[in-house]
Amino acid sequence: FFASCSKDKESGTIAFDSPAVFLNAGDAVTVGFSASNIESFSITGKPTGWSDPVIDAANRTITVISPEKFDDDNDAVKSGSVTLTGKVHGGSTASATLFVGVVDSEDLSGKPANSYLINKKETNYLIDAMYKGDLTELATSSVDVVWQSRSNLIQYLELKDGKASFYIGADSDDATKIKQGNAVIGAYDADGELIWSWHIWATDYDPDAEGGTVDFNGYTLMNRNLGALANDNSTTDKILASYGLYYQWGRKDPFIGPNTYQGSEGSGASMYSGSGSRVYLKMSESSAETGTMEYAIRNPLVFITGVADTDNDWLWSGRSDQLWSADDNVADKSVNDPCPYGWRVAPSGAFDNLAIVGTPAVGDEAKYGWTLTDGNAESFFIGAGPRRYDNGKILNIYNPLPKVRSDAMEAQPWEGLYWTTAVSRTQAAALHFWFEKLDTSAGIENSVPYARANGLQVRCVKQQGR
Repeated sequence: FFASCSKDKESGTIAFDSPAVFLNAGDAVTVGFSASNIESFSITGKPTGWSDPVIDAANRTITVISPEKFDDDNDAVKSGSVTLTGKVHGGSTASATLFVGVVDSEDLSGKPANSYLINKKETNYLIDAMYKGDLTELATSSVDVVWQSRSNLIQYLELKDGKASFYIGADSDDATKIKQGNAVIGAYDADGELIWSWHIWATDYDPDAEGGTVDFNGYTLMNRNLGALANDNSTTDKILASYGLYYQWGRKDPFIGPNTYQGSEGSGASMYSGSGSRVYLKMSESSAETGTMEYAIRNPLVFITGVADTDNDWLWSGRSDQLWSADDNVADKSVNDPCPYGWRVAPSGAFDNLAIVGTPAVGDEAKYGWTLTDGNAESFFIGAGPRRYDNGKILNIYNPLPKVRSDAMEAQPWEGLYWTTAVSRTQAAALHFWFEKLDTSAGIENSVPYARANGLQVRCVKQQGR
């Protein structure tokens, strides 16, 4: 017997030191790359109208030069990809892609918070990754996406000079609008352990624009829920977009909303990692190990369910009534407050003496919420229900006593539950309103005590002096 063997083609690798380069018109920027088993390099792709980047093979760098003008004369585009290809010993090739763009940059590092409202498309954003919102120092070694509601919502994330740098693009269906969604970016130490995280709220909503807020009882509130992409019940898509995110009382990190507009399955929407793979919410019963603030901070994807020993608080130990700055007169918010810079969780006084606009009638079960008023101003509130304290499932139906419904597939009648900063002994206070389908009645009550392990909605109010 005779055998003939041939040597497989050798392989090589190329990788850029940074995933993206953001520059001004006419600028030149040099970026490094690493390469293994490559004998020659060439540029095999570049944005339309851009000059060929200059390769310095000896120093492993390329220099990208953007056009000075973008007009009909040169048909140059403002962003695109540069592809660096290397010829490997043996005839095969390897390549790496670098995003380059002449885009706006917005540095938010001077506005410390646990949540950042992002409303400009095709923009490079920077947030301080070395400090918490109260300026406590962090030993951040790297950053990554913990979860995002849409694949590639957060693009080109990297730690650059102590700041988390990322890019938010345009909506694929409407290039005039920002790509909307929610994400959580994590800070990791040198051992790869998550030590802090920030909520990124990408939306076309601007609370400072006309009509972006509502004044109730002397407080200026955002006109939608924290994390919501709408505040409207005119269509099923708008209803789903209006839910926003869910928060356990005293925790800074959000939990995603339902996967259907009526919350019929009791489960959350899909979430994705930075690489686009699916990630999932986990449930963990409160214990001496899991029921601590340190554990909650390091595990933003874990919903900590309450137990009888904790009065159904997610905290096993270290309970505090000041986790969200319960004092209505406090201008400075706590380190755990989930609202953007200049905003804080609403105190109970913001919801005093609110009333439902209109008289309940047959057909109102399809509203999934009520317009509420303090007698002067009005704002729609979605009936999002809670993520239940005992299992973390979303249940937006109202169950009067005796209970007549328990199946989430009913999804009606609905109820709305909104956290406030107030507390009532071992529980926290919330705004509660509901629609009862059986007799087309409705109700609203404020400062109702709820177990702190519940995940409820949040409305942010303007901080004093901001």
